[in-house]
Amino acid sequence: MSDCKLYQKKRPPGIDWKEKVDGEIARLDLLQEKLQEKINLAKEAAREAGRKQADKLISKIDPVFRPLQLNPNDAKVIFHPVDFVVFNGMNNNLGDTSIKNLLLLDKNGKSGEHLSIQNSIADTVKKENYEWLTLRVEENGSISEE
Repeated sequence: MSDCKLYQKKRPPGIDWKEKVDGEIARLDLLQEKLQEKINLAKEAAREAGRKQADKLISKIDPVFRPLQLNPNDAKVIFHPVDFVVFNGMNNNLGDTSIKNLLLLDKNGKSGEHLSIQNSIADTVKKENYEWLTLRVEENGSISEE
């Protein structure tokens, strides 16, 4: 009898201990996934609420970029011949860093030589009499052209 293997045609009634443990593990894994989804949704909602609140606060203190719906992080200050160069779209919250357009911003009321330089820039852009060159400064300080 010790070498015999007995089989029944149907499974014995009831659940054995391993099936109970496996069922509990599966149930806990499902609950953990649902909890993680809720946590992720709450984090995203909090992030969005914080972003909206920050935008409201920034719009109160930023009289230049927010009224024009520009991201202040896209602006680079050069002061001469214009106050700001804005690479519109360079820093957005969506991960897309493609530049939509380039804006030259300056205060009104400039006169004299400053105004003639700006008019010269405007004429050059209108006539498309310029060449665009992108240079990258590497970590080691070397400059490469794209």
